[in-house]
Amino acid sequence: MNSVKLQSYYRLYAFSDYQSMKAALPYMRNVVLAKAFVEVQEPEIRSYVWRMRGLGYRNYLEPVSHQNTLRSAIRSLITALQLLYKSNGYSAKYIVIERG
Repeated sequence: MNSVKLQSYYRLYAFSDYQSMKAALPYMRNVVLAKAFVEVQEPEIRSYVWRMRGLGYRNYLEPVSHQNTLRSAIRSLITALQLLYKSNGYSAKYIVIERG
């Protein structure tokens, strides 16, 4: 199971279906968010994606710099999911954010 480190304490996991997400949940330590990606709202993920003070949110597909920041947390999460897609090879219909 591949993941992307969102911040120092948070990891993002992506699942192609509900059953695989439910099967993985008991093996995760502290789940802070588990839901369908289409139901995720901007305010609930702001504290999980990496924010660069005064610049915006991190673009996980680019090296860290002030020139590669994004304006919204949702767009930042989408770049993290795109990074996961490169390693998993399937689309993310359900996501889990774990603290640990």
